[in-house]
Amino acid sequence: MEDMTEMEIYRKEIDEIDRQFQQLFERRMEVAGKIGAYKASRGLPVFDAKREESKIAELKERASTQEYAEGIAKLYDTIFTISRNKQEALRTDEEA
Repeated sequence: MEDMTEMEIYRKEIDEIDRQFQQLFERRMEVAGKIGAYKASRGLPVFDAKREESKIAELKERASTQEYAEGIAKLYDTIFTISRNKQEALRTDEEA
């Protein structure tokens, strides 16, 4: 069997990281659903701009480089949008 090329090794490593991201994303969405149910049961709004801004600022500050900080901000902006959409959908399903 031929040895893996350097590129194949890197891609294998990326694939493993992606599997971990996927598992963590799915876990996060499950918790987001629980938060959505909690908010709905108490009449709380889904969107909490201050919480999201604070969380993104905290994550950016912990980033090891400015480049990573900007990427993290974009990533979490997307994650928060998906989480809000999930929470809104749960609310809509409960009202139907």
